[in-house]
This record gives sequence, C-alpha cells and structure tokens, in this order.
Amino acid sequence: MDTFSLKIIAINKVFYEGNAKQLIFTAADGLVGILAHHENAVIAVNVGEVKIQTAEDQWITALSGTGHIQIDHNCAVMIVDTVEYPEEIDEQRALEAKARAEEELRQEQSLYEYAISRACLIRAIERLKMKKKYS
Repeated sequence: MDTFSLKIIAINKVFYEGNAKQLIFTAADGLVGILAHHENAVIAVNVGEVKIQTAEDQWITALSGTGHIQIDHNCAVMIVDTVEYPEEIDEQRALEAKARAEEELRQEQSLYEYAISRACLIRAIERLKMKKKYS
C-alpha cells in the first residue's frame, strides 16, 4: 500500500509527523478516510476520533478538536486546536465540563454564548466516549 506525508499540528505540539498509509477523521458530514494520492482538498475537521495507520502498519488513535486538513500532492497537513491520546483524557474533568455546559445551555444566552456552550458539551461528550472506548 502506498503512503503519503502526514503532519498533525495542535496549538501546543506537533502530534504526528511522518508517512502514513491511511488517515480516518471526523468531518462535518461524518467520517472521512484519506489514502495515498487523494485528490487535493481542504476539509473541515470536527471534534472526534482520529486514526492513523503508519507506514509500519501500526495504528495510532486520538481525539482531535476542530480545525481543518489540507491535502495537496500526496501531502496532508491537519491543523486542530487540540489532539490527545485516550489515556491523556481526564474523565473527572470531562464529566465536570459536561455538567457545566449542560447547565449553561439551560440558561438564557446569546447565539454566540449558545454556540460556545454547545461546542464545550460536544467536546466533553466525545472525550467521555473516547475514554470509555479505550479504557
């Protein structure tokens, strides 16, 4: 199987840099898979699971935040706000964030505040799902 160059960058670190056989991530309309020689594209990345099949056939699984990926001539660069391994997720902190976001959504808010509260709730739920799935 052919490989492509992949770099995943979060705000605070370069999460992955190297060749990959496959990348699977969450986009606005569901899961997207990238293989070698994918057409050039820019795709929005949503909060969700990211799976990387390395050139050595190992799988890396993580949870990403929002961002985008640019694919250009067999090279993919994903830039997201956060990326974390399942073992890095603090379950108690995620439960507290979920409860806080749910309470905020029950309050009267502007559209902007509602969007932020909803994004926090989605991120907390995804963290809890990932922790449960890989614990």
